Amino acid sequence: MRSTNALQKATRGVRLGAMTGSILLAMTLAMPAHAATDIGKKACAKEARVLCPAEMKTMSRKKVEACMIAKVEKTSPTCKAAMYRIKAEREQGSKN
Repeated sequence: MRSTNALQKATRGVRLGAMTGSILLAMTLAMPAHAATDIGKKACAKEARVLCPAEMKTMSRKKVEACMIAKVEKTSPTCKAAMYRIKAEREQGSKN
């Protein structure tokens, strides 16, 4: 009996993992084109904690982004590209 219960639990775990993976894959495929910017933002998270700790504590994305844009030359190439995209988006938004 115990081996049957263990097998059932393991099977449920595998099914749950597969279902979760499928959901995450579907969400990823459904993401809009601007999702690439999110990759850059994630790359910047560690750097923001070091370069802009006060702004990180405020939990204000705009303040963190502004700080990171101001310190863009100190960031990695991936983060730098994301910050330049964000800066361009902000400038485009202010023109409209």
